[in-house]
Amino acid sequence: MTSQQIEYVLALAQQGSFSKAARSISVSQPSLSQYIMNVENQVGATLFDRSSSPIKLTAAGEAYLRSAMQIKAIEENLRNELADMADLKTGTLRVGATIFRASCMLPRSIVAFCHNYPGIKVSVTEDSSRSLLEKVLSGEIDVFVGTGSYDRKLFDAEPLAEERLLLAVPADSPLNEVFAGSALTAEDISGNSMKYLTTAPIDLKLVGNERLVVCEYGEFSADMVEEMCVKGGLTPNFALRVHSVETAFAFVKAGFGAAFVPDSMIRFGNYAAHPNYYPLPDAVAKTDISLVYRKSGYLSKAAQEYGLLLKKLVSIGTWRTS
Repeated sequence: MTSQQIEYVLALAQQGSFSKAARSISVSQPSLSQYIMNVENQVGATLFDRSSSPIKLTAAGEAYLRSAMQIKAIEENLRNELADMADLKTGTLRVGATIFRASCMLPRSIVAFCHNYPGIKVSVTEDSSRSLLEKVLSGEIDVFVGTGSYDRKLFDAEPLAEERLLLAVPADSPLNEVFAGSALTAEDISGNSMKYLTTAPIDLKLVGNERLVVCEYGEFSADMVEEMCVKGGLTPNFALRVHSVETAFAFVKAGFGAAFVPDSMIRFGNYAAHPNYYPLPDAVAKTDISLVYRKSGYLSKAAQEYGLLLKKLVSIGTWRTS
């Protein structure tokens, strides 16, 4: 099984048609078709069901592709090991994060890493947490930055920082009277003020029927928020569902309703205007941001150095705009 065979079979499996796959790898469609037939003759099995649209892998094709991905991962491990020998003068770093974290947490750390190691080729993949974990497992990316639970048999996860969810409330909301004296400012949160450290969590039940803006998918999805609210004794009123936590935050600032947002957004988001924030009980609001990588894989020196740099930046906040 050669690298070219893996590339061509993988391209056809991903694209689902000979024409699209041929364009993606810059070969002619007849050449690709003949090449795939040669591979099938070589292994003695049909790898693709050409009667379906899009073209799909057969059972034999799925087995072939699994082995191909293992070989690809082994080759990538070798390239990373050889790059280490060059003392980080060459090599790659492939980081994955959700759109929120890629925009909020990664830019300054990636800039700092590229400044320290200009010969390392860096890429950032933005996707859902589930998809990114699959990419870590397949060797497509080196590390994933995010929250959640991980299968300890498959992944190692190093905590980078503690993250807390806060209730963001518009300035004119009646909830500000309900929770009088407990409001936190962005400065309280980003500076870890005494008020931030000592203010008692609010009682979620008192949120009542307040309109809530919630994300449809992602790390802060409606399912996660609903589970959190139930633990706190609140039946949430999801008045608006949006795609991202950034959009939910924008609707809070516009006065539509309240939303649950992570303190990392306030610490590192560099927003000019802010609503009021209220602390929530640890049992429902506390989690870890982690650097996640494949347990059985080789973690390159570039990825190790990036992890150390990211931990440093998280702890001292040097990526924040002054």
